[in-house]
Amino acid sequence: MSDSGRFTVGSNRALWAVAVSLLALALGVSGASAQSASRGGFTSEDIALRDNLISAQETLLNVYRCQFGLDIGAVASGCTNGYPTQGFSQPAKFEGIPTSEDIAVRDRLIAVQEALLNTYRCRFDFEIDTAITPGGCPGQANSKQTLSLALDALVRPGDLEGGPPPGLITPSGVSVAVLGVDGESFPVRPDGDKGVSAPAPEVNEGRFVVMTPCGSISTVSAGLPLQGVRVVVDPGHGGSYDIGAVGPNGLAEHDLNLTLSYAILNELSSRGIPAASTRNGQYGSPLSVRSAFADALGAEALVSIHHNGPTFSIGNRPGTEVYVQSVSAQLARSDSARLGGLLHQEITNALAGFENVRWSRVLDAGVLRVLSTRGSDAYGMISLPNVPAVLVEYGYLTNRSEAALFATDEYIRVAAKATANAIEAYLNTDRSGTESNQRPRVFNPARAPSSCNEVSLE
Repeated sequence: MSDSGRFTVGSNRALWAVAVSLLALALGVSGASAQSASRGGFTSEDIALRDNLISAQETLLNVYRCQFGLDIGAVASGCTNGYPTQGFSQPAKFEGIPTSEDIAVRDRLIAVQEALLNTYRCRFDFEIDTAITPGGCPGQANSKQTLSLALDALVRPGDLEGGPPPGLITPSGVSVAVLGVDGESFPVRPDGDKGVSAPAPEVNEGRFVVMTPCGSISTVSAGLPLQGVRVVVDPGHGGSYDIGAVGPNGLAEHDLNLTLSYAILNELSSRGIPAASTRNGQYGSPLSVRSAFADALGAEALVSIHHNGPTFSIGNRPGTEVYVQSVSAQLARSDSARLGGLLHQEITNALAGFENVRWSRVLDAGVLRVLSTRGSDAYGMISLPNVPAVLVEYGYLTNRSEAALFATDEYIRVAAKATANAIEAYLNTDRSGTESNQRPRVFNPARAPSSCNEVSLE
């Protein structure tokens, strides 16, 4: 590392020689295997090729871990002189007859590992292999957008009376808070600090000034206005830096959370409940920006969508957990607790209807507050928003039985309907649900990933 903490390419050519040779060995045979898999002709050799690819990728990740001193506890036998002590990872021998499910699981694992490799490629500016990152790295000229909107459906600042809306969906499908129009100074909230003023950048007349998903100030020429939004849904994690939990079937939490959030938004829309999402694609955003977005929209509720890990004891009841806000170390915030109680009741009742699922749970699962050792709410999506907020852990993605369920369309449909039922009851009735646990859990979570790549807004 240099004094600035960045990895220098020139002095580490040996590292790249090792990494490239490993990947060349694995990738050189993986193409034919993928072709045979697409035809359904799976053999022991297919499995072996994929296992070697996974091992090569794991070795490359371990080299990065050792070079940067990150997650070295995950490296078998640790590191020696900046390299994995055991050298190349050896795949376990596959036993039995490979099936299409075996191939699917391995392909999902490869996809998750490739996403992590792409994170390293883009994050450290190695100038090597970034060309093979799908869509390029955010901020590069060749980056591609995953969502675009019809321009004739968008509005511009001059089209609106009474000032700009509190939020927009930009032409590339990104949710942003609107700070104003043109070249004024606007109050922003970087890193959770309220009331910090920052000057808007130089802009062209007739453009919205917005806060980007990474918390910077930028402008857009048009967007779909977000007004009268009652509910904000937050798909937890997001982007290649923050994948979240990963199931034994390779299902990544940031994908699952986003899929479920889409379904919840559609369900709320069908009931006439205006809702918006903190992210509409696979990109990252700090917790402070997500929270500020919900506050800017003046939402009546914020629901953060998550799936838990690691796996604990196994039983016959869903281990759904809903974390709610505190007003003090001794007292829960009443509106957050009511929202959390309704969500827990509706979701657990719905999930209990699935047969032959072995659920993971802990003893205090339910509606609860999670406090840090300092006595404040431990999770940023609970502590930062002013609006009533909850964080839902629907189940344990790391549990094989639950992961298989979470990968189904039926789970998404059932979970989305249950979530919308609870939100609708919260907004339109005085009903309460599951009572909150009286005793809070004390836990100091790891800090959320702070890296953030800006995405194109137009």
